[in-house]
Amino acid sequence: MPSTPKGGTEILVESLRSYLDFEGINLIVCTCDKNLIVPGQKNILLQQLSYDQPNVKGMKSGSFVNEIDYFIYNSHWCYEKFREKFNSPPWKSIVIKNATTEFLPKPKPKGKKLKLIYTSTPWRGLIVLLKAFQILNRNDIELDVYSSTKIYGPTFEKSLGNRYELLFEELRNTPGINYKGYATNQKIREALQKAHIFAYPSVFEETSCIAAIEAMCAGCQAVVTNYGALYETCGEYADFVCYDSDYSRLAKNYANVLNEAIDHYWTPVNQLRLKKQTEFYNENWTWQKRIPQWQKFLNQIRKK
Repeated sequence: MPSTPKGGTEILVESLRSYLDFEGINLIVCTCDKNLIVPGQKNILLQQLSYDQPNVKGMKSGSFVNEIDYFIYNSHWCYEKFREKFNSPPWKSIVIKNATTEFLPKPKPKGKKLKLIYTSTPWRGLIVLLKAFQILNRNDIELDVYSSTKIYGPTFEKSLGNRYELLFEELRNTPGINYKGYATNQKIREALQKAHIFAYPSVFEETSCIAAIEAMCAGCQAVVTNYGALYETCGEYADFVCYDSDYSRLAKNYANVLNEAIDHYWTPVNQLRLKKQTEFYNENWTWQKRIPQWQKFLNQIRKK
């Protein structure tokens, strides 16, 4: 495992810096801390965190908000929440959505089993997916789980201790589930191209969800909850389950929708939908689309 694992935000910012020139611009990522402001530069806050996370509490400070030149939100949902919670100034707010590297077209394997895949942290709905998978009890599916506390580095992993070890152990012992743990983004991208269904009963208020963007670019059918910004990110192509704070009930409801998605996966109508989805997401959710939006924004603010 690499010494510095990277989450979605880290990969996104790394890509941004490789594509764009930020000379004279101080890009602050997520954390609302006045100490991060650099006098004499354009201070831009790129917000990927939800309104209820500890690192955004600085939004309550009028002096911090005043010293930020522009706020960039990764979804309209995220902006709306910050506007409601912190009265985020609309005259210096902009929405530029997330993106990923384009996926080359690759046909899905036609074997005896459909491959389901989960590629997020364990606290974002993995326990619900496990229970739903057990409820289904089908022998024509298997589930690959790429999830670990290692994703944000050894210090973060150590702070969580063994909090999720019982969950991981149950995953390992459940027939049909392949618990993969941590993997690099490149390995996950390769796995997504071999998977059929992105199974994500999220119980975390995503502000965008790069995992879903990657999966849908890779041609996976998305079965997700309508929690946070997922309904914005996944649009009309996903199969949605209404979020429920009762996880047992959510698991049953999710299992029903997932079951139907499995039954209809290879139908001509669904395959046509997935073809359109893959084309749409690779056209609208990749850097080819997003970099010109960023470039236009940077050019505009440099003139001011």
